[in-house]
Amino acid sequence: MWTRRKKQNLFYLLLGVLIGVAASCIVVSFQVIKRFTRENIAKWHEMRGRDTVQVVTYRPVPAARAVPAKEPAAADSLSASDSLPSEGEEVILSDVRIASAQLQVPLLGADSSVTGRQSLLVEQWENPMHFQGYRWDGQQLLVYGLNLDELDLSYRDGRLVLRCRGQELALKETAAFVRFPAAFLHPLQEE
Repeated sequence: MWTRRKKQNLFYLLLGVLIGVAASCIVVSFQVIKRFTRENIAKWHEMRGRDTVQVVTYRPVPAARAVPAKEPAAADSLSASDSLPSEGEEVILSDVRIASAQLQVPLLGADSSVTGRQSLLVEQWENPMHFQGYRWDGQQLLVYGLNLDELDLSYRDGRLVLRCRGQELALKETAAFVRFPAAFLHPLQEE
């Protein structure tokens, strides 16, 4: 027969076991979270040093975005996957080329008259991080975050000038990506 004292001891024993299990589960989950966070921070710092950013996700993406277009001429620029991922595989989103066009850009003189034309390869790209900027190496212009239909290019005083939505921006020739200034992307509305 169970006495009151034995019932009380059994209750305290079960309560202690439950508290111990709960405490160990909490400690293990915090260690997993800490390790996961450290790994992601290390990956982020590693990616931050590159010209392009890749976002790692575990959800499959639509087929139209999973197959990027051909890479630009620079060998160090972007990576492309050859096949669609299967269910449960890790998917890496990378920059995707939307459109490409060989444009005849007018050469403007001092009085804004057209003195000639020069051919320029212009490509529209989309970035999973929604980067808005450009890279121009003198021969090829990569534009991120703007539609090719909205752009108007011209050479003025030996510099390539980009006009979009009523704003003008003189582009610098560089091997690195350059962000568009906020004033160029979001001009102040005059009332």
